[in-house]
Amino acid sequence: MTSRDVLRTERRETIRQLAFSLAASGDFGDWQAIEQTLCRMYGVIETRRLFIDLRIRAELDRRCTLARQPPTGTAL
Repeated sequence: MTSRDVLRTERRETIRQLAFSLAASGDFGDWQAIEQTLCRMYGVIETRRLFIDLRIRAELDRRCTLARQPPTGTAL
């Protein structure tokens, strides 16, 4: 693996980790909102490579939904 490949892999992992972090923040409604933000930060080509994967999209949607749900239970 060349140093260029390593840098690409590291960059994709950085984008992936940030996508999951943004989903957990509760500030985004779905994967598409996260994709738009990351495209502005990292460029369209690099970001869209991550979002091709339907499993990533589904997991981001799941995390967005969970993060936006009000806490359950009653604390007295």
